[in-house]
Amino acid sequence: MTTRRNVMMTLLNAFALLCAIVAPVQAYDRDAGFVEHEVQSPFSHIRIRRNGFVRTMIFVRDNGEEAWESQMNLKSPHVLKFTYLQHMFANYLLQPKQSKVLIVGLGGGSMVHFLQKHDPTVAVDAVEIDPVVVQLAERFFNLKPQKNVKLIVADGFEYFKKTQTKYDTIYMDAFLKPSAETDETGVPLQLRTIQFYQQLQSRLTEGGCVVFNINPHAGLDEDLKTIAKAFPQTYVFSLPNSEGVVAVGSMLPERRELEVLREAGAALDKRFKASFSFEAVASRLRKPIVIKDGE
Repeated sequence: MTTRRNVMMTLLNAFALLCAIVAPVQAYDRDAGFVEHEVQSPFSHIRIRRNGFVRTMIFVRDNGEEAWESQMNLKSPHVLKFTYLQHMFANYLLQPKQSKVLIVGLGGGSMVHFLQKHDPTVAVDAVEIDPVVVQLAERFFNLKPQKNVKLIVADGFEYFKKTQTKYDTIYMDAFLKPSAETDETGVPLQLRTIQFYQQLQSRLTEGGCVVFNINPHAGLDEDLKTIAKAFPQTYVFSLPNSEGVVAVGSMLPERRELEVLREAGAALDKRFKASFSFEAVASRLRKPIVIKDGE
C-alpha cells in the first residue's frame, strides 16, 4: 500500500508540474486572452494572444512587460480598438480626399483594414522593418496584399532615401524595442530630426500631411516643437487618459481653426459612419505650439 501510495503521489506531483509548465501558455491573462503564438523575431519578442474573436499582437520587453501593439476583432477588422489609431486619421479633417498613402509600422494592419472598409479607392503602401510582423499580420490578422495594398519589408529610413513615390499622407507609427538607437518609447532616433521631417515633406503631394503617433515620454514637448519647426502647420490631438498625442504636420500654409475642424469632422461622421466620431477627434485639438526666439 505504501509503495502504491508513493507511486500515486509521484504521478500527481508530475501532473501538477506539467500543469504549471503549460498554464502560462493556456491560461487567460488580462483581457487579451490566452497565448496563441509566440516568436522571437530579429527585432522583437512577439506574442499573439486571443480572447474569443479578438486577437492582440504584443511586443514583450526584456523585463517581461507586455506592450500591446495591435488588437482586432476578426469579425470586424476595420473597427479601430485603440483610440490612438482613431486619432491617426485626423488628417481627414484637413484633407477629406486622398488617393495614395504610406503607413510606416504595420503591426496587425488595423489602419489598412480601416482604409479598405471606409475609403477603398485609396492605394496603401505599408512599410515594416520586421518581416516576422508582416508574416504574423497575414497569418493572424487577415491582412493580404491586394491590387491597391502593398506590404513592403524595409527600414523606413532607408525606404525614404530610395523611393520617389509621393503620398497624400504618411502615417508614422514605427516602434522598436527601446535601445541606445531609440528613445525610451522605442522610436528610432534617426526618425526624430528636422532633417528627416524635411525628407518626408519631399515625398508628399501638395498640401499633404505626416501623422505621428507619439507615446508619453520625458521629451514629448521637445519632439512636438521639432515637428512644429519643420512643418508650416502642426495640429496636436491629446489622447484620452494621458495616453500620448497624435501630431499632424501639414503642408497647408493656413491654419484651420477648431470650429472648422469640427465641421469637417461632422461631415466625415456622415460619410464614413465609422465606429468613432471624427468630430470628437477634432474636439481634442490642443492649442497651437508656440516656438520662442532661439528655440
